[in-house]
Amino acid sequence: MINYKNRPLKILVSVLSAILILIATLLSGCLFSGDTKAWMLKVIESNYYFYDDMNKEGLEDLSIEEIAARLDIYSGYYTAEEYEREINDNDGKKIGLGISSNFVEGKGVYVVTVVENSPAREAGITPGDIIVSGKSGDKVTQFTSYKIFTDFLLAFGEDEEFTLSTADKDFTVAKSDYTAGYTFMATSDTAWEFASAADGGLYPRENPARARDYLPDDAAYINLSQFFGSAPAEMGVLFEKFNAMEKKTMILDLRNNGGGYVSVMQDIAGYFVSSIVTEDRVAMTAEYRNGRKQLWPCTKQKGAALISEDTDIYVLANSGTASASEALIGVLVSYGFLDYEDIFISDFSETYLEWAGAGAKTARTYGKGIMQSTFVNRGTGEALTLTTARIGWPNGKCIHDVALSEKDGCTLSPAEWTATKNDDELRGIIEVINGRE
Repeated sequence: MINYKNRPLKILVSVLSAILILIATLLSGCLFSGDTKAWMLKVIESNYYFYDDMNKEGLEDLSIEEIAARLDIYSGYYTAEEYEREINDNDGKKIGLGISSNFVEGKGVYVVTVVENSPAREAGITPGDIIVSGKSGDKVTQFTSYKIFTDFLLAFGEDEEFTLSTADKDFTVAKSDYTAGYTFMATSDTAWEFASAADGGLYPRENPARARDYLPDDAAYINLSQFFGSAPAEMGVLFEKFNAMEKKTMILDLRNNGGGYVSVMQDIAGYFVSSIVTEDRVAMTAEYRNGRKQLWPCTKQKGAALISEDTDIYVLANSGTASASEALIGVLVSYGFLDYEDIFISDFSETYLEWAGAGAKTARTYGKGIMQSTFVNRGTGEALTLTTARIGWPNGKCIHDVALSEKDGCTLSPAEWTATKNDDELRGIIEVINGRE
């Protein structure tokens, strides 16, 4: 996954994965391959949360693309091919290098995220690396603009090796098919990542080289990058290891996690809530345009992966923490697993904010409390994702357009950038946690 944007606000919107519920919708009379617009207008009229506020002037005379442009930024139209690619991508079936990045003038290509089990991760590229050049054969290309970088990548086909270089290290990589991992766990002396298994799935691989020696002995750091694919199963494996090691402190990193599927959030929430209740517990509430309300329960989980209510939990978040991430935080807060002061939110440096521009957000989460549903035209394979509901936490709080911040009692955490090579922000948070004991 390469993000070809060079401004963080645009990256946030593209990385931001709306809370999605896949709904195959069948609307009589509107499923013919030549009647896409009629199907689209009917779905919008029946389901779009902001329909009453939408500019409907001349709507029926617009093209499909023009209609989609009148929707909010979380809604959109997919051709059948685009929708199939989206489904595969969200299932973890990806192709490429597995990085998202910014371009910083005078420095190079700043790596923001690296997907677990991707070619980039396997080659050793990490968030915070600044890639300055690429090499193919004897030809070296200096990345003095983002376009030069993306053009360099586009010149290579699948499985063709090339070199990417920082100021002091070279990485041999190739774009290829891979199954994404969505989690990672480290302790003071070892770590677990998910790697490709022989059957095409993933297995937990111990990798002591990725340990975080500055972590307290009773703590484990867990990164959850998105709410897609095998994330619930991965979290279950890591939680079992967490309990087996008798760890008492969990540091859950949701920085730059833009969300994903409701069902994944429900599954992960269940590992916590199922340890304290036997009956159903609400993960979130949804209120639709017609006033209908729906309760979404935490998935009932059982076994060695359940997290005890006695666990000390700390959450890391930033302005890229959105949607399902904010919903999971809501579950942890609502059921007493997490105090607001134990939510650490990145307070970005003036250097970053100057580069990012006026649209950059800092010292807050994203603030997304609306839900998207995807409607599929079974006659054509096309799909339409629409904002369909406003969502709230189990305790009734809605963070849409409000976000979490210091006003809620959250702790601000100095951060040089959205990612740094040695994760200096995490080191600083550990010092604060140690100082509270």
